[in-house]
Amino acid sequence: MICTENQYPNISQTEYRPFQYDNGDDYISDGRFRIVDKEGKIGYATEGGAVIITPRYAFGYPFSNGKAKVTDEGHLAEVEGSNGEYHYWESNNWCWIDKMGNIIR
Repeated sequence: MICTENQYPNISQTEYRPFQYDNGDDYISDGRFRIVDKEGKIGYATEGGAVIITPRYAFGYPFSNGKAKVTDEGHLAEVEGSNGEYHYWESNNWCWIDKMGNIIR
């Protein structure tokens, strides 16, 4: 799925693609799914494809109970012993955001 302005009026002219997870498009969680821009930055859209949080994070986890864990830095790391099959995002600078992108303090 490619989300473009023609499909969803709330999405800018920039293309966003669903984040790829578990060999397919990201799952909808708590009414949101992760999207990725051309630079690989993560944002969030609603089930209907409206971009709520413009891609700006290096990585972000799915929403759960109204919040998501995000970071502006880090790198992809392999789960030890998985022979390259499993990975996770490693960062020392995480924060939580609400469903509108506001930092939760």
